[in-house]
Amino acid sequence: MQKNYCGDLVRMHDADRYLISMFAPTDRRADLWALFAFNYEIAKTRDVVSDTTLGLIRLQWWRDAIAGVYDGNAVPDHEVLKPLAEAIERHNLPRVHFDKLIYAREFDLEGVSPENMEGLIHYADFTTTPLLCLAAQICGEVLDEDAVRPVAVNYTLAGILRATAHNARQGHILLPQDLMNKYGVTKDSLFEEAGQDSVVSLVQDVTESRFLSVKLQGNTMLKAVIAISDIYFQQIVSNGYMVMSPKLQQPPAFKIFRIFWKVKCCY
Repeated sequence: MQKNYCGDLVRMHDADRYLISMFAPTDRRADLWALFAFNYEIAKTRDVVSDTTLGLIRLQWWRDAIAGVYDGNAVPDHEVLKPLAEAIERHNLPRVHFDKLIYAREFDLEGVSPENMEGLIHYADFTTTPLLCLAAQICGEVLDEDAVRPVAVNYTLAGILRATAHNARQGHILLPQDLMNKYGVTKDSLFEEAGQDSVVSLVQDVTESRFLSVKLQGNTMLKAVIAISDIYFQQIVSNGYMVMSPKLQQPPAFKIFRIFWKVKCCY
């Protein structure tokens, strides 16, 4: 089998989206991998730069590169940009979604928490809804952002909650600041055993703010996204909302089997 750089990158660094791609038609997967590899590249910006200015420069490189694709400029022989440009042309992908994704990642460079739950939902929306719209179009279905938004927000909220410990170690707290103030949660108290009751109350509030009974007709790949979100929220609830627990760093039991079953039988 011919190696695919983007596929390998997504498989290693964004395993859930690689799994999601398995629910897409076989002939669309390479283009999905190019899209998801692009998303990985912009999402990791905060982690690979030493200051905000360098992060903005890196994001601007991607903004200019995408603009060049749409302007018909020669595409550099870049491992991600070149296959992404081919996917853009093949599926007539709209530029506006790429611009939104790049702009959304500038928030990560600010190093601040969302002010409130509304801000967190906006962050989840802006960083994921355009991506899933592009992915759906690669699979042959043009969907309105309003239809995709609940799927995107739930997926991102679940991921943020499960990554709380990892993000906190990196100094990147994505929990709503007003809820942290309400429950007296700080970056340090997240790791303190005595403060876990407050963390639990905060996480319960965030969990209850998700969209309920999300369903989407048609696109099997997006049904897999819904399934993953549901399974992760079930794991969070069954673990007593204790997102700092090592158990949340492990995949849910029978995860892949449950995703396939939910996609086939529940949505």
